[in-house]
Amino acid sequence: MTAAPALPTVLVTLGSAVLAAGVTAILGGAGFLAARDGREPDVLIVDDGWLDDPSPLDGAAVVSLGSRAWAEVLPDLCPHGWACLPADATPAELIAAVHGAAAGLVTLPPAWMAPPDEEPLPSGEVTLTPRERDVLALLAEGLSNKRAARDLGVSESTVKFHVQALYSKLGVQSRAGAVARGIALGLVTV
Repeated sequence: MTAAPALPTVLVTLGSAVLAAGVTAILGGAGFLAARDGREPDVLIVDDGWLDDPSPLDGAAVVSLGSRAWAEVLPDLCPHGWACLPADATPAELIAAVHGAAAGLVTLPPAWMAPPDEEPLPSGEVTLTPRERDVLALLAEGLSNKRAARDLGVSESTVKFHVQALYSKLGVQSRAGAVARGIALGLVTV
């Protein structure tokens, strides 16, 4: 009989002591262990206070509680898994996000996949180049521009150029929006 895999260690770094206590209690009740003795956690829980200087986040998987702005920041900072949740996420959503981020997945609430003000485009009106399709597929995997460039054998600025072209062609303003629109139009599958 094999032992169940160990749950990831978690470090809660929220500005609100009340919210931090609640998140710690939820995760402790689900069996997650707090990172101790100065060891790097498997998953770091952050809030919008980290948006001013998110550079120290590089390393561990990250679950952010707060604004949608994290969906723009984390792909470039976290080559590993990450999740963005609103501050009022349910305990089940929080637990699922920690599991997903620790497993190297990207987790977003469905409502955050595409901004509500974006107009739907018929798929016949969107034509992507083969390289744009490659970049869109890598965005769907949650890869950063740097990692996508490495995988495609091109420069990071070339990937940024293709990402901007995708935004324009798909009528979106974010990576999550591009992926959601690409899925909706059948241009990419996940």
